[in-house]
Amino acid sequence: MYSKFFSYLITFPFEQIGWGLRKLSLSGAAGNVFAIIIYILICLIPCLILWRLKKTERFLKTDFFLPFLSVLLFAVIYYMINPGLFYGGVPGAVNTLLGSTFYSVFFGYIILRILESCRKSDAKRLKYWLRALLAAIIFLFFYVILTECLENLTVSLRLLNETDNPTGESFTAAYIFLILQCVINIIPYALAIFILFTSIRALNELLTDRYSDASVAAAKKLADLCTKSLVISVLSSMIFNILQLLFHQHLRQVSIAVSIPVFSIAFVLAVLLTTKYIRENQKLKQDNDLFI
Repeated sequence: MYSKFFSYLITFPFEQIGWGLRKLSLSGAAGNVFAIIIYILICLIPCLILWRLKKTERFLKTDFFLPFLSVLLFAVIYYMINPGLFYGGVPGAVNTLLGSTFYSVFFGYIILRILESCRKSDAKRLKYWLRALLAAIIFLFFYVILTECLENLTVSLRLLNETDNPTGESFTAAYIFLILQCVINIIPYALAIFILFTSIRALNELLTDRYSDASVAAAKKLADLCTKSLVISVLSSMIFNILQLLFHQHLRQVSIAVSIPVFSIAFVLAVLLTTKYIRENQKLKQDNDLFI
């Protein structure tokens, strides 16, 4: 279900535009002329955005990518209108390849522009971009959890159900471990969502007054949550691997993962160090206030 949704999402709206322009072009001579005009106007949208940015003095160096996006649009929509002219090695994957190519360049341009904009922004603007980024990551993690639960688990359960069982052996343990595997897989993402929400609250407190008790408390809460989340993720993986070893005779598939969460450890250490600095800065400020 989610694979079809992703395929639809990655080809939208180019596949629909191509279909509409093809129908319009085949409707007659006048329709063909209108189709060509609409095709050119759509493909020139990035160039029009570039012109608008220059007029409003919001132009950045990364905006030089916009003319290239127009060129890419000409190619993508042209082959969406005439899919038979694009020969792909994988049947049925042509539209997905075209759409994913455009979106990879488009989002690459967006990321580079945001980075350049952030480099020139003040603290308030940086706070806005950071909150937007954290919100996007939360949405992504929700998507991963839904995919794991509604697609990967469903497929695994269906394959197990379709497995030949001439001996009539019970698959209860196998079903239980598939569900446990799903839970183990989503635990890090679920914990990361809580961490991100806590990070947003801590960020708000720090930007309001980094020396306040609320800021210190928010930073400490974030550090504690990060530490506990890492412990839970590591222990859950260890326990699951041990359970698979104990019940391996009753399982149809075994998934052993030896994970070393280097980046998670580095993140936790960074948060702990930041919390320590916040506490020390607050104590130093309080001492200075008393001295004055």
